[in-house]
Amino acid sequence: MDISEFKSEEEYVAQMKRGALLNPRVDSTFKALFTSPTEASRAALKSFLEAAIERKIKSFTLNPNDAPPSYNGQRGVSYDILCLLDDGRAADIEMQSFSQKYDYGKRAEYQVSRLETTYLKKGEDWENAPIVYQITVLDFVYNKESKNAVSRYAMRTKDGQELSNALNVIFIELPKVESYEGSLDSNTLLENWALFLKEADNPKKLGLIQKLMQKEDGLMQAQKSLSSISENQDLWIAQYRQEIYERDRRSSLNAAIREGLAEGRAKGLAEGRAKGLAEGRAEGRAEGRAEGRAEGKQDAYLELVREKLISIQDAANKLGKSEEEIKELLDKHD
Repeated sequence: MDISEFKSEEEYVAQMKRGALLNPRVDSTFKALFTSPTEASRAALKSFLEAAIERKIKSFTLNPNDAPPSYNGQRGVSYDILCLLDDGRAADIEMQSFSQKYDYGKRAEYQVSRLETTYLKKGEDWENAPIVYQITVLDFVYNKESKNAVSRYAMRTKDGQELSNALNVIFIELPKVESYEGSLDSNTLLENWALFLKEADNPKKLGLIQKLMQKEDGLMQAQKSLSSISENQDLWIAQYRQEIYERDRRSSLNAAIREGLAEGRAKGLAEGRAKGLAEGRAEGRAEGRAEGRAEGKQDAYLELVREKLISIQDAANKLGKSEEEIKELLDKHD
């Protein structure tokens, strides 16, 4: 349920008593799902890791989340779920619930590089450089050029020749998985994992979750782990506060954009009045400014929709257009 539907923290937490499930796309819940001291949690993490790196794992250990600096002043890095595998490989798993204003690609490259240097000991032969993975689950669209929910990145030449397989970045974009619901048998295991993470707490998708659990024991264990941690009141409080924080952040951003639009319109009107006294070219400039302001306003609201700060219906109302027109504009600009 949307956080705005709850009047207080107590009302939100009361869902727990009604058997509701925590949202695995919220950072605190995501971590608890995979790192709780239960067999179900550990089996779920093993299944997810195998799906992500596309190989079987005999065993793994959870390591400290902060990478030690190599020199004074080096930028710190903290991992969400850091795993060292039995064959020396290492993987960092992260959940990004909300889109921030920074480059996730560069961030992932930095993190996977630090992961490599953390586990390559000083003086060790380069042949022993471990294979590392930075795995990020995104609850928003990162790559608008592709419809694939799973993207795998590695260092290659322009014609596709692999430099090495040491550094691997894997992005899982949850908004893209809806089209996979009808193809559970042909989906990859990681695609089915993405479906689980997207819909596990949605009571309307219970049938889908049951089908996923029947196909993969790891997903059944994940459901058991999610059910177990959903009885933890502290996790419900943590989830509520994180969602409130993000709602307030979005509201502030939304207000700043609206204020910027208002200031831009006021400035444009003032310029229009001052220059509109002249005829001919002045009139044409005024018309151009008016068109520019209209286009700017439209682009701003389309960006709000892409960032999930407002709904398509809200944008349609603000711009005086139909929802279909807004969808066409989004498709056109994308």
